[in-house]
Parts: sequence; structure tokens; C-alpha cells
Amino acid sequence: MEITYYLNEIEEDNLFCSISEDGKTVSFPVGYTVEADEWDEGNAEVSPDDPYFYSLMSFKNYLEERYETLSYGSEGDVLNVLKSEVEAITAEAGIKGIARNMFDNENTPEGIPAYDEFIDAFEKFSGLEDDAYEALVIDNTLEFGTEDGDDFQMDTVAGLKTRLRSFIEKKSYAEIGTMTSKFIWSKIYNDAGGIEKHIFLPEMLLEWEIFWDSEYEEIKNAGGDTTNLDKTKEKSWRQVQVFMACYSDSVDIIQLAFEIDDMELYPMIVTVMLRIFDAEVCYDEYCEAEFGGEDWEEIDSNGVKFFVKEGDF
Repeated sequence: MEITYYLNEIEEDNLFCSISEDGKTVSFPVGYTVEADEWDEGNAEVSPDDPYFYSLMSFKNYLEERYETLSYGSEGDVLNVLKSEVEAITAEAGIKGIARNMFDNENTPEGIPAYDEFIDAFEKFSGLEDDAYEALVIDNTLEFGTEDGDDFQMDTVAGLKTRLRSFIEKKSYAEIGTMTSKFIWSKIYNDAGGIEKHIFLPEMLLEWEIFWDSEYEEIKNAGGDTTNLDKTKEKSWRQVQVFMACYSDSVDIIQLAFEIDDMELYPMIVTVMLRIFDAEVCYDEYCEAEFGGEDWEEIDSNGVKFFVKEGDF
């Protein structure tokens, strides 16, 4: 089974989706017009700059999962069943219906408010009607661009906690480094009174070994040469030695790790800290510090709390 997006040039809403299996194909519109400079012909998808890029990626994953479910359920004509379901999703609002459904399918199990609740909250905040702004799904948040050129980001405690939990549990060092605040992690560490050296360092060394074992396994499985990785590991070990030597004299090991290496050592130290502390409590404290900042404005919409700040739509 293959799912492909393509442009139907004879239609105004020109983005179509086709699903093929064993020589049979069904095609349907997704209710969206793609501008020429937002279409990636080589990959048959909209560019990452398109407002619905993430929703369309999620939609393709949804179709694959739905296909598997229908196939195992012995549905007679799976492709046409899928087509009918998509038509029902897009009937009223086109691709906005897809964005709404994908957002809710992925996020409501985590306790994150529904897409329409975000919309209601933004309209309450801005006083705008739905034809005066555009909504864009980014992960489990929404960003809004208005016709006056104002941009806003809207988030929730449940959404931020879900992202933090995902970063830590998956050991996504790049996301920890770029999408979380070093200052808040430092505050959490210092507010807790720190961690004794004999407790922290063994956990850190274990994490370091696990990280490098994983790096080598990935290269070897890909058939690559580990020579360059050997040099990188040696450099990383020297950084760890500096960290351990400075540990006792440091009042803030998060800041210390960041200054030594902000790409791997710093997110590793954050990960170890959360394994020693109660991670869920730390997520709560992080959200309190983040949304308590001056950038955010709290919006209460039908008893649900949202947080809004100026964004970059």
C-alpha cells in the first residue's frame, strides 16, 4: 500500500491524495490549495514552510494506521472505506477538518485540550472571527497569524508536560538543548538543594556509557566506520572528566555542563537529574516557571487554562 500527495492542476483546491494497493488506486481532494513555491515536487509533499506541513504528515501516518486497522478487521473494500472517511472529515472545512482531527487524535489522550478549544480560546483572547486569522498546528500547540500581521503562540500545561516527558524519555538531546530552558532546569536543581556527588556521578557515568554504546551500535548497524566516532568519544570523555573535577566546587551543575558542552553533556546532565529527582514534579515546576514568565498571558476559556504569547507564525 502506498500513499502519495500530488497536485491536480485543473482544480482550485489542487492538493490531492492517492492510495494504491495491488494495482487499485483511489484519489481524493484534501480541501487545500498549495501555492507553487510551497510544493516539493521531488518528495511529493508541501514544503516545511507550508502552514499545514505537520498536519499533512500526521494525516499520512493516520491513513497508514487506519489502513492496517481496516485490513485486519476484514473490511471488504478498504481503499474506498478510507476515501469515504476522508471525505467525511473534509466535508465542512477542507484541510482544517484534517488539522482538527489529527490534532485531537494525537493529543486528547494526553489530556491536551481539543483543537476547537484552542480556537475558542484564541477568539476570546483576540476578539477575531475565523476569517481574520489562520491557525497552524505545531506539535501539540497552535500558532496564529492574523490579517493585521500579528503572530501568537498558544500552549497549555498538559502540552508542555507532554513534550518535556517525550524529550526526556526518548533522550532527545537535540530537543532538550534547543527547545527547553537551561535557566529553568538550573532553578529546579538549585531549588531542590542540589544532588550529592556520590549519588549523581555514578548515574551520570552510566548514562554516558549507554549513550556511547547506542552511538556505536547505530553506526555499526549502518555499516559505517567508527574511526571518527572514536575521536568524538575521547573528546566527550575529557569533557566528562572536567565536569567531575569541577562538580564539588560548582553551585550549579546545569550551568557547568552547559559551559563545557551544550550539545551532549548538558542535555545528558538534565536527563540524569530528572532520573534522580521525581520527574513528574520537575515537569510541574518547569511549567510553573515557564508560564509564570512575563512573555505569557493566561487565558481562561470555559474553565480551561491556555497561555498565549507573541510568536513567529
